Amino acid sequence: MDRDVFILSAMSNIEPAEAIRHALENIDIDPSRVEDAVFGFDGSFSLLNFEQITQEAGLNCLAVNVSSSLRAVFFAAQSILSGDLELVVVIGLGADASTALLLASPDAVGRYNLLPRARLAARSLSGMDSALRAAGLASGDVAIFKNGEKGALLVKEVLEELEQRQAQWGLVSIDRSVLLVERI
Repeated sequence: MDRDVFILSAMSNIEPAEAIRHALENIDIDPSRVEDAVFGFDGSFSLLNFEQITQEAGLNCLAVNVSSSLRAVFFAAQSILSGDLELVVVIGLGADASTALLLASPDAVGRYNLLPRARLAARSLSGMDSALRAAGLASGDVAIFKNGEKGALLVKEVLEELEQRQAQWGLVSIDRSVLLVERI
């Protein structure tokens, strides 16, 4: 079993279906390849029809929702690491915009000839020290730290800053939940 999960694309839009469509178009992948859509709430929302959103985005896959978009990233990553899925879209639903992250396994990257932007290096529900230990890093190795409430949007911002600054490591945290991202 591979131990890598890659971030292929990250896009934001006021409409969730548009964010998903743009994330897929950004890497020119057929929507039928996406095996799962994981929605995470980053604020208060009325009940949404997730199946309708995925259909509007051109997806033909199951949809699930979890309590936050950072937890949605964790859930999708675990599905990929367990070998159950190869290509998953995570949608962070925020009050002002939705952010879609396209995650992939190494097999999907090779099979579809995709170019990853980053790798999810470690994740932890026990705080930064645990995530750093899992990745074999010290806090001084991390160039970009983002803390807030909107996990998927923070991951997108970390990606953009890593690429802009040509840095290798970024960290996203919400409370004790931490995600380490490595630019490749």
